[in-house]
Amino acid sequence: MEDSEPVQPSLNSSYIPAALGHQQLSEDEESEESEEQNPSASLLPKQSSVPLAVRYSPEDSYFLVYIIFFLMGIGSLLPWNFFITAKHYWLYKLSNDTHHSGSEEQRSDLSDYFESYLAIASTVPSVLSLILNYVLVNKVSSNVRILSSLFVILLVFVVTTVMVKVDVSDCRTEFFIGTLVSVAVVSAASNVFSGSMFGISGHFPMRISQALISGQAMGGTLSALASIVDLSVAKDVTDSALAYFLTADVFILLCIIAYLLLPKFAYTRSVPGNH
Repeated sequence: MEDSEPVQPSLNSSYIPAALGHQQLSEDEESEESEEQNPSASLLPKQSSVPLAVRYSPEDSYFLVYIIFFLMGIGSLLPWNFFITAKHYWLYKLSNDTHHSGSEEQRSDLSDYFESYLAIASTVPSVLSLILNYVLVNKVSSNVRILSSLFVILLVFVVTTVMVKVDVSDCRTEFFIGTLVSVAVVSAASNVFSGSMFGISGHFPMRISQALISGQAMGGTLSALASIVDLSVAKDVTDSALAYFLTADVFILLCIIAYLLLPKFAYTRSVPGNH
C-alpha cells in the first residue's frame, strides 16, 4: 500500500485528499501570518495568474469589427472583379461602331485581345506593388497606406464612371491605353491595400483574419451579381455600365467610412499595436 499513488481530487467531487487539505491549510496560515506581519498587505488586491489583457479585454459588440474586416476583404478584390466582369461594356466601347447599343457591334483587334492586355496590365503592377509594400511597411504607417490606396481606387473608378457616357469612337486607342493604365493603378493600389489589411488583422484573433479572407471570396460573387442585375434592368449597355460602376464607387466609399470608424471601437483599441 505504501507504493500506491496518491488519490487525485476530482472535478465533479467535493472530496479533497488529506495531503492537499493540509497543503491548502498551510498556504492559508502563511498568508495570515504575512498579513499579521504587514497589515497593509491585506488592503492590496491579490494578484491573478491571468494576464491583464485577457481579464479586461472588451468584446466585439454586435460583431461590428468582424463585419468591417469582412467589408475590407470584399473591397480588396472588388476593383479587379468589377473590371473583368464588365466584358460587354468593354467590347462595346472598343468596337468599331459605338453609335449603336445593340449586340451587333463590329469587333476590332482592341476588343478581341482586351482581356489578354487586361491580365498583363494587372499582374505586372501586382508584383511591383508587393515589393513596394514590403519596403514601405516600416516607413509608412498602415493608416496612410490603406487610406491612400482606397482614395486612389475611388478616384480611378470615378473617372471610369464618367467615361461611360463619353463617346470614344474617334479615340478608341487612347481610351484603350487609358483603361489599361487605370487597371494597372487599381491593381497596384489594391495589392497595397490588401497587404496592409492582412498586416493589421495579424494583431487580432484568428476569426478577424477569417473575416478578411471570407470577404475576398465574396468579392467575386458580389461583382457577378451586380453585373447580372444591371444587365437585366438596364436596356442600354452604357446605362448598365453606369449603374455597375456607380455601385463600385459607393462600395469603395463605404469601405473608407468603415475603416475610419474602426479605431472608434473599444475592441480595436484593446488589441496591441492598434492604438
